[in-house]
Amino acid sequence: MSAYRSPVIREDRHMANQQLNAKLVICSVPTRNSAKAQQFYNTLLGGSDFAPSLNEEVESYFRPISEDGLTLTVAARQSDRESITCYFAVDNLDETVKQLTAAGGTVVVNSAPVAVSGPEQAKQAFADAVGHPAPQTAGRWVGMIDPDGNYLALMQLDSATQRQLNAEPSNRRLSSQQAERIDRWKQHGAPAMRPGRGQK
Repeated sequence: MSAYRSPVIREDRHMANQQLNAKLVICSVPTRNSAKAQQFYNTLLGGSDFAPSLNEEVESYFRPISEDGLTLTVAARQSDRESITCYFAVDNLDETVKQLTAAGGTVVVNSAPVAVSGPEQAKQAFADAVGHPAPQTAGRWVGMIDPDGNYLALMQLDSATQRQLNAEPSNRRLSSQQAERIDRWKQHGAPAMRPGRGQK
């Protein structure tokens, strides 16, 4: 019978990064049948909470899926190769693209505005619902592929949209507990991640 020993943590260890440079804010699901896609994800998440996005160019609907601002959208599919896309909010789009290109990424969609469009009545309804006017654009975005060919999007959002999605730097933090757990895992493996494992 072997007794579990808690790991000894050295004082010179490097603390995990708590302040994140980016935050996942949108997961976008392409669809050829919006009603079916909404039904599927409403079934998965519960409720019936999709609302039309303020975008006349592409039919899309959205619903918040976490308290910290993460949003799920279903949008008209633009090509057969299009897949679920993660959108990360960043503070400086140009600098982030430069860093990710140096890390092996490739830009596949050049910087473009995050378009906001709709009839005036819809824009007024938006302003009434969220407490500020609808912007002309919600910021800028870039599409990239990572070194393995996976697609992702980066967004530099205007301040109102950043607040709406809880994407300000103060909301892109890991708790000290999360940082400590990943530190222990990196140094000591599974026993630190799952205390008690290995006890008989």
